Amino acid sequence: MYADIALPIPLPPLTYEVPATCRPLLLPGVRVRVVAGRRRLVGVVVAVHERRPEGVNLRSIDEVLDREPVVPADLLELARFAADYYLAPLGEVLRSMLPGHLPPWGDRKVWLTDAGALALPRDPEEAAVIEVLREGGRRTVGEIQSRLGLPELERVLAGLAERGRVASEETNPKGARYVTAVELAPGEVGKHLATAGRSAAGREVIEYLAAVGRPATVGEVVAAVDCGPAVVRRLISLGVLRKFSQVERLSLDRHRLGGMPGGTPEDTAIRLRPDQEAALQPMLEALTAQRFAPFLLAGMTGSGKTEVYLRAADAALQAGRATILLVPEIALVPALARTVEQRFGPELAILHSGLGTGERHQEWERVRRGEARVVLGPRSALFAPFPPHLPLGLVVVDEEQDSSYKQEIVPRYNGRDLALVRAKQAGAVAVLVSATPSLESRHNAAQGKLTPLQLTVRAGQGELPEGILVDLKEEAPKRVPGEVLFSARLQSEIQEALARSEQIILLRNRRGYAPILLCRACGEDNRCADCGLPRTFNRRTAQLLCHYCGSTRPLPERCPVCGEDALEPVGAGTERVEEQFRELFPGVTIDVLDRDTARRPGGPAALLERFARGDVRVLLGTQMVSKGHHFPNVGLAAVLSADSYLGFPDFRAVERTYNLLVQLAGRAGRGERPGRVVIQTYHPRHYAIQAVLKSDDAGFVREEMRFRRAFHYPPFSRLVQLLVRDKNREKAQALAAELAHDLAAHPLSRQVRLSGPAPAPLERLRGQWRFQLLVRSADGRALHRLMKEVLPKIPSWDLTIDVDPQQLL
Repeated sequence: MYADIALPIPLPPLTYEVPATCRPLLLPGVRVRVVAGRRRLVGVVVAVHERRPEGVNLRSIDEVLDREPVVPADLLELARFAADYYLAPLGEVLRSMLPGHLPPWGDRKVWLTDAGALALPRDPEEAAVIEVLREGGRRTVGEIQSRLGLPELERVLAGLAERGRVASEETNPKGARYVTAVELAPGEVGKHLATAGRSAAGREVIEYLAAVGRPATVGEVVAAVDCGPAVVRRLISLGVLRKFSQVERLSLDRHRLGGMPGGTPEDTAIRLRPDQEAALQPMLEALTAQRFAPFLLAGMTGSGKTEVYLRAADAALQAGRATILLVPEIALVPALARTVEQRFGPELAILHSGLGTGERHQEWERVRRGEARVVLGPRSALFAPFPPHLPLGLVVVDEEQDSSYKQEIVPRYNGRDLALVRAKQAGAVAVLVSATPSLESRHNAAQGKLTPLQLTVRAGQGELPEGILVDLKEEAPKRVPGEVLFSARLQSEIQEALARSEQIILLRNRRGYAPILLCRACGEDNRCADCGLPRTFNRRTAQLLCHYCGSTRPLPERCPVCGEDALEPVGAGTERVEEQFRELFPGVTIDVLDRDTARRPGGPAALLERFARGDVRVLLGTQMVSKGHHFPNVGLAAVLSADSYLGFPDFRAVERTYNLLVQLAGRAGRGERPGRVVIQTYHPRHYAIQAVLKSDDAGFVREEMRFRRAFHYPPFSRLVQLLVRDKNREKAQALAAELAHDLAAHPLSRQVRLSGPAPAPLERLRGQWRFQLLVRSADGRALHRLMKEVLPKIPSWDLTIDVDPQQLL
């Protein structure tokens, strides 16, 4: 017997010989440990057969790691499609489908109990297992399988465990495990901080518990704050924290990750409007027929799209089928998780990388056993492994236009597009949801590939916000030095919103204090040596940080080149905007949500909880503040500079600007009072900005489609980006030119359009020079054939192949 193994290396599956003891467990989808070259790797079996390759010396499989496939047949089929379409190694695709550090079944240790040592076996198989355990004491399941080769080993072990004859790491005979948890003692947080004294770690523990607003285990606190248990013990002795014991439960952190306030109370029934009923009906018909049906559910922000697809999810469950709900970013999971958990209770599993290893494995196993029939998470949740008796019935892709669905490392798949493929393979309903659908989805709907469904009214008493345009050219730049962050009109709107006790959301798409720390004496701008780009000045951490490679430098007191005391921050990130806001509006509480603050104790969920409770009046952040949040008390939303989004060197820059501004505007006016959105710009006549202000979605689509058609960009063509990288600039340029020549010389090149080679917009990153080729064609099949026939199967140089890229930087 032979097996084809897909390994996480840039090679096609390799063939290995199957030892006799491994044959009973060897099925497609199980993991095995093998030697490849000089390394021991874990791969996935993709085929088992009796065909020995000619002229090849085969190695044997070392160990079978699973008692049953961890990649079910439907996901194996999806992996093959993704590997072929995205021109990626099958092993890399399969690795991305599985949780990291998934424990092998064969590593579980088993031993005889006192009763088992004296027991009489029921059959020869039990006798063989008991004899092995008597000889060796504690043995791993893999060792027992290698020794005996029993096809039904798991059944035998389960029977022995049920009668108390064996114990394992999964069955603790002492019963439940208790862990120590802590909570803040009654009293004001300020007094607790004063009691903690100068201990920075102690203050962080107090701030963390105050932020999450619930008890937490000592282990969770220590991990979140990165301190030692002694810090927690000291706070307990000071009376700041109260200690108690509780049964360990891995679901504790689900409250942190999915415990956003809000959502629909269980005892409150929502009556659908006629437009919602009309949108839901074709989904229900397709679910009843158990056929593949792709829909595009569009509608203004706050129009109740979530309620429509949750009704469809409920119908799928009633029909005995599973549901996957995808959101673009981890930060958006808390905003939806509570609503979904109230609706489906223990049927819900949350899958994303923000979970601890144990939590993620627990949720993944609940899905694999069929205990959880609704899965919520970002793009990786698409690979939820439902068992064969629980077929997939519904896949929902919320905020489908978001570029976060595109993975930027191998395999570079798009979760939105693969969701359609998985739904088609399963005969399930697929629903793409957005207030601002991508141009690709709009085009597919126009071509009949998606069925359009439109919601036309905002839910409840909410109305679309009033648009207010601020032309920054009229803000007298000579009178106001530097960039204008808060125009006179915006300051006035903020004052009025505060006077009405409304909350405010401010959008600034730059992190840190300033994007450049410039020496006014010599012009030094502290560029990253590996990336050639200025480092961002972070005042909070007193560092200069490169956001592309992550390298840092301490903040210099003087210019490192000329030695002058002439360093000046140029531009403004969220830290500087926060500083200026506090100067203009002293005493007004403000929080910052960006990727830097998202890594702090409590993460985005704790920060959004504070804002939802009304503890914070103003939420400032990058694009994370614009999507998926429902805060009824937000009366004002403002983008401080719309031009920073329009200026990106990417053909999708205008579309992203429009989507972002519409999404931001949608955060305001969701309660009983109408909201307002302020857009500050130096280009007030730009069609994207005018379309936002006039709520003219059709006008924007018309103008942007005209541009895309004229320059042969998606959705009117398929696009592949080829990126060549090397530490030597001349070598990278020469390799890119050689690749362009090979592509142009192929007969299929007559059906494609080549652009380049040219330096990438970010020409140097992480110490490597980058040159790119863009290959476009209206014929997607011809484009793929060209790539497969010309591109090297195993390049000896650094080549990135990005099919359907979402960004070209």
